[in-house]
Amino acid sequence: MRLDTVPNIAKYLSLVFMLTWLGSNTVWMFLPIFFEQNIQNVFLVGVLTSLPPLIALLLDIPMGNLVQRAGEKVVIFTGLVVQLLPGLFYLTGLPLLIVVGRGLEGVVKSMIWNGGWTLSLRSGNESNESETQSVFLLGANLAAVIGPVVGGLLIASRGFEITFALWIFTAWLSVIVFYLYIGLEGKKGFVSSIEELFERKTYADDFSDLKENWSNVRLPLFLIFLYSIVFTFFWLAIPLLLDEMGADYVLMGVVFGLAALPSIFQFAFGDWADRIGRIKAISILSLLLTPVLFLMSFIESIYVLAVFFLVSRLLSSGISPALHGFYDSCVPDEVEGEMTGFLEFFKHIGQSLGPIMAGTVASIWSISASFLFASFIALTVFHGISILRFRQK
Repeated sequence: MRLDTVPNIAKYLSLVFMLTWLGSNTVWMFLPIFFEQNIQNVFLVGVLTSLPPLIALLLDIPMGNLVQRAGEKVVIFTGLVVQLLPGLFYLTGLPLLIVVGRGLEGVVKSMIWNGGWTLSLRSGNESNESETQSVFLLGANLAAVIGPVVGGLLIASRGFEITFALWIFTAWLSVIVFYLYIGLEGKKGFVSSIEELFERKTYADDFSDLKENWSNVRLPLFLIFLYSIVFTFFWLAIPLLLDEMGADYVLMGVVFGLAALPSIFQFAFGDWADRIGRIKAISILSLLLTPVLFLMSFIESIYVLAVFFLVSRLLSSGISPALHGFYDSCVPDEVEGEMTGFLEFFKHIGQSLGPIMAGTVASIWSISASFLFASFIALTVFHGISILRFRQK
């Protein structure tokens, strides 16, 4: 890893993202279990799990435009401030505020990730793009490893309330760190930029930009959509399956944390993808992921499931930096902010469908059967990238 070649802004963003997601990750993977205990309908649990990306996909296109006009830093900072609210609403325990909190998670996700991706992509160059993205993602991935382990212990001993309080605390720390190390300077005023969005045909104009670049970006956007479906099957299926097998919160936290561990080493996958070619890397990893997901549908042991979950997360974590680097290489620099909105838009469509599909399959057949569907999606990713490789020969 050539860390010295990675821009400082990607390193600072990594620290900010670690703080902002650390508290939420102590409880996030456990929420489907909490929902099922109160709703007792797997399909509805899938819908509620899908609510944040559903909200985010409605905002991604105008948010990408807002990033282009107001500047990435102002949009990210505003999202970090809003991140204080979901934990606060969950802490009240009121059903209506819980639903509102889930919706606000989507608002936060759209603002932070649209701004973060754009700022990180602008800071890199062609020679180290995948590595830059890997460093940028490192903080969020560390939070995904540490958070569930801490959360499992806290929930087992103190209940969900302590994790919601921790969510608020770490979100506040991220606001302070961002302000001190990155700052707020933007291209234009945040409020005036929002007003301009309502004065122009935002969706129509931005879809016009997409149409102009469609021939170049349609394949990476389609692959990002499919990848997001596969990845978000884990959000619902793994927690509910572990709960069905009788795992306690502490053991679940360890399983979630260990499974997230490969994401910390995305920089190695990013470097590997830069060396052998992003398209080839996506092809190899998606092909290996397919049989792993297929076999997960037949597992009846907690520990065997944990091992296969770890392997599947290892392979899927390797796909992410190569896939994002592939998309960025297809996008002109002058419309990168707006096109990042479309990247997040297609990603959130997939993330919205993943838990709903998993919940639908689970309600008709079983939770385990949902992995058969996920393996088919992974195979489709391999098929799509293989067609591109064949055409390039």
